[in-house]
Amino acid sequence: MVVRVPFAPLDIDLGHLSRGEWNALVDRFRVWYIPGREGGSEPVCYVMVRKFEPRGGVLVFGHVVVNLANRKGEGDGWSFTVGVLSNDDVRARAVLNSMLDIPPSFHRRSELKIVEKRWRKDHDAVVRFLANVHSTAANSVLGPGGRVYRLKFEPPPEIMGELKRGMGPWWHD
Repeated sequence: MVVRVPFAPLDIDLGHLSRGEWNALVDRFRVWYIPGREGGSEPVCYVMVRKFEPRGGVLVFGHVVVNLANRKGEGDGWSFTVGVLSNDDVRARAVLNSMLDIPPSFHRRSELKIVEKRWRKDHDAVVRFLANVHSTAANSVLGPGGRVYRLKFEPPPEIMGELKRGMGPWWHD
């Protein structure tokens, strides 16, 4: 799910995201700043939240990207873009809801513009999600009773085809 947010500030209810439990080995709250390249891309600033719920094997990866062009008066009027990738639709919507109806601003879903609602076809987004699946699984080797966590990830075939095309020779090597 990807939405555009036309207002600032954007409040995030971290208690809602963590549901009272936070595992420092796998759960993350990160702020990224990636400087732009000279003569190339613009700088990117975003906040990433990753939450793994071992009981249901649910992984949620969310990011809030700051529209830096909007700050310079060159943007499209959106302050932020919010993306949520998850293997559970209900949990993905709950993450989005953790940014709405929070005092003192009390924003509503109707203020957001939904850009995408289903599986992303963008291979960069799918790779980011897979990297988070790998990172989470690698850092949470033992589940309840010493079991290894297994996350089910079965994207539709057209996404896998797009992923293979986007990665080019790397996929085959």
